[in-house]
Amino acid sequence: MRGSLLVAFIASAAACSSPADHATDGAVTADSPADSPDATCPGAKPDATNTGVPAGVTLTQVAGDVTVTTDGAVIDAQDIHGFLRIQASHVTVSRSIVRGAATTATTAIIRIDSGTDITITDTEVAATAPSVDLDGVWASGATLTRLHVHGGVDGMKLGDDTRVECSFVHDLISFASDPNQGGGPTHNDAIQILAGARIAIVGNQLVAARDQNAAIQVTQDFGAVSELSIAGNWADGGGCTFNLSHKGGTSLAVTTRDNRFGRDSFFACPILKSTQTTLDSMGDVFDDDGSPVPVQTHD
Repeated sequence: MRGSLLVAFIASAAACSSPADHATDGAVTADSPADSPDATCPGAKPDATNTGVPAGVTLTQVAGDVTVTTDGAVIDAQDIHGFLRIQASHVTVSRSIVRGAATTATTAIIRIDSGTDITITDTEVAATAPSVDLDGVWASGATLTRLHVHGGVDGMKLGDDTRVECSFVHDLISFASDPNQGGGPTHNDAIQILAGARIAIVGNQLVAARDQNAAIQVTQDFGAVSELSIAGNWADGGGCTFNLSHKGGTSLAVTTRDNRFGRDSFFACPILKSTQTTLDSMGDVFDDDGSPVPVQTHD
């Protein structure tokens, strides 16, 4: 967890502008997007072949950052060599790659600063210049479908009213020295939640290395977490793969259903919950043999 980053995310701080910024005053489009398939995952494990930009899409390169400030804007089939910042509602992003850039500021490659009813679909988030301050996505008020996210310290940070589905988050980048961790190593999570309500994580593949923190890390460092549902995911790695803590609050309630776990967590720990976390778990099993996963409880 990185303090300055988290303050920026939860507070939805205004994005810094630069001469290279492209402020959208309408739709940024290429050819019309194909009809979207049903948002429900088809049952196949998400990976690099079925997330991100579909095969055959021709991308238009955009040099520099893109800042969306107009409600209803559409970004489709773009290869953005910079950051994508969303500060509007009813925005659609589809069939695109967002690469970020070198930065010393705490930020994410795709960052939702404000707005609701935001849809990001079939998009790759690929860090061109990884750093200790760079995550993949910060999102609230959004539905994220079939994203392919790699190269950040954390894959995603999620806030209120956010659903992540059918996405692939992997290959997080670790650093031995992170000033936000007092000079210690980075604490990498495929998904991190520090506050928020009405969050759903459904049908994704979430992978952390076994020497990283977690595939899903939940605390309440910046506010209460409620109505959190985690279902139908494939997850592996971390010290414990799911790390569910009431830290920052007095209690936490989480619902998990039908998640499938690998066996590559450092502490042989698919799920860790804190002593004040109530876990409603059903159908959570090891992926290799279908046996129920153990749940450890401690602070």
